[in-house]
Amino acid sequence: MDHQSGLCGFCGIKCDKKCASCHKVFYCSAKHQREDWKNHKKCCPAFTICQDVKMGRFLVANRNLKFGEIVLKEAPIVTGPSQLTAPVCLGCLEEIQEKNMRKCSKCGWPMCSQECEEAESHAEECKVSAARGGVSIEHFVSPHPIYQCILTLRCLLMQNSCPEKWDKLSQLESHNDVRKDSLQWLSDREHVAKFIPRFFKMEHKWTEEEILRVLGIVYINGHEVPLTDPPYVAIYAIASLFEHSCCANVAKSFTETGDVVFWAAREIRKGDHLSICYTDALWGTLERQQHLKETKMFNCNCQRCLDITELGTNFSAIKCGALPEASSLTCDGLFLPQGNKDWKNDWKCGKCSRCVQFKEIQKVLQKAGKDATKMKGNVQSCIQFIEDYSTIFPPKHFIMCDVKCVLVQKIGEGDPQELQKISEDLLVMKAELCNEMLDLISLLAPAENRSRGCMHFELHAVLAEMARRGVEYEVECQALLEKSLFHVEKAIQWLEKEPSVLVEGKIYAQSKINADSLKIVLRMRNLSM
Repeated sequence: MDHQSGLCGFCGIKCDKKCASCHKVFYCSAKHQREDWKNHKKCCPAFTICQDVKMGRFLVANRNLKFGEIVLKEAPIVTGPSQLTAPVCLGCLEEIQEKNMRKCSKCGWPMCSQECEEAESHAEECKVSAARGGVSIEHFVSPHPIYQCILTLRCLLMQNSCPEKWDKLSQLESHNDVRKDSLQWLSDREHVAKFIPRFFKMEHKWTEEEILRVLGIVYINGHEVPLTDPPYVAIYAIASLFEHSCCANVAKSFTETGDVVFWAAREIRKGDHLSICYTDALWGTLERQQHLKETKMFNCNCQRCLDITELGTNFSAIKCGALPEASSLTCDGLFLPQGNKDWKNDWKCGKCSRCVQFKEIQKVLQKAGKDATKMKGNVQSCIQFIEDYSTIFPPKHFIMCDVKCVLVQKIGEGDPQELQKISEDLLVMKAELCNEMLDLISLLAPAENRSRGCMHFELHAVLAEMARRGVEYEVECQALLEKSLFHVEKAIQWLEKEPSVLVEGKIYAQSKINADSLKIVLRMRNLSM
């Protein structure tokens, strides 16, 4: 048998056609490939790793992917505390206090239990810490400076303790050529690259350049994992190859054990690039761009960032009449940058062509941000903020939307029975806000699974309460219950991959209970009609 033929993965006969995605398994016909798909898809990758000079390595879909289909599930190469953190247990990475900690019997690092002291993840730094005479944490403050070196140290120690993982890690980008001499790089050099050899008495083990390269890999490729308090950082081999887009097509979740799970947030066509969002997709463009430049060392050129109106939402715009020297003007136009690369230059009204300096824009945004922070405490203060700033921002401005999302949560917050106590006006307001935010998120941040799932759950709860109140109107009640079921099933779809330790995982569990209850109610109503 030559290398161009093999045995069909379904029936075993000799054939010469392969799976078009993985090119590893032979099939004698499309029918047999379809019939074997349930088994084969477990080992058939959804993507191909590609590379070019401009983008480096990136992922492309091997086949058409349906909504919810798993693209990648991957265990971390290494995990550790974030650079800015309070003291944490180096076994479980949970925050630790002086009153509830025990010192590692070998090295002195604060731990929470004997089990964590013996954790494999702590073993290598335990050895070098013990060799230098131990570690003593005297102050349990946040952030504690000594912890910023741990993840980098764990990576460096893998060179000898786990060469296979080290090989995967060392292939990742550090972008040190871009980071060099920045304020962050200079701080890292002083507090990590110089600190590690001196503190652990390993002056000749690694050069400063080697440590800075590893630190760059940690900085550029680290994923924040929200399974502990505070969140920890994990580095994955393939996960780091997803390219960034503010309108990503892939959502990210985690398992209970810290594996990362990527899944299709919409239908993806074969040949499409696979992308996730590296920043907060619900920030304005200027904030997203600054964050990406500072943390990932690049400028985003996705379709949303190249459009100053952010896909027609005017997510960052300011009303012309709200700025200085506009008291005599009646213009109802909007100020926006004059180009997608000019966010810090003069902004121009799209209607009257008046220009203002960026510093005036900054003043408005800074004041609004402070006011929003103060007003998020309760329902009435959120409503007041929205009313006050409706003369300054268009309704879909990112600060307005942030407050609206908070308001959705505040109306009827806490016990499910709280919704039964609120006024009809607030109930209608919550429903309208939910619909508004769902439309906005689906357009601007389609892969924001947690936000979308939680918003669907909130809308489901409102509609169910409306149905309860309007039970005497049979037709409307039936329609409201059906809509409520629709939205709770959407919540299940968006949140089903969230771990139970997260709030979203708990909402997922409650959504399943509520969906079953609604199905029973609807079935009983249908039988009685």
